[in-house]
Amino acid sequence: MCACYLAGAGLKVRVLERRHVVGGAAVTEEFAPGFRNSTAAYTVSLLNPKVIRDLRLAEHGLKIVERPCRQFPAAPDGKYFKLGPTTADTQRSSPASRSATPSACPSTTA
Repeated sequence: MCACYLAGAGLKVRVLERRHVVGGAAVTEEFAPGFRNSTAAYTVSLLNPKVIRDLRLAEHGLKIVERPCRQFPAAPDGKYFKLGPTTADTQRSSPASRSATPSACPSTTA
């Protein structure tokens, strides 16, 4: 990202990769057989919208997919806890399948 801004300002830049693949945080890799994800997908949510516009990332294939929930920790016994995206969504998640009741976390998505 910094290299793009520096090059855009007319400076010569050289980008070196530490790993055997190019892309840094933008690399998509297989984390389990048949399942691929960006190794740093969470950090995309922190990316400043101005940077996305400045670097025309959408034109280069950036697609940000909103998650239907913030967290979905699941236990081996099938119980789970679905958090968000809103407090009402958290409270509606199936209490029969969870160890916590919906009212136990009314302010988790402040």
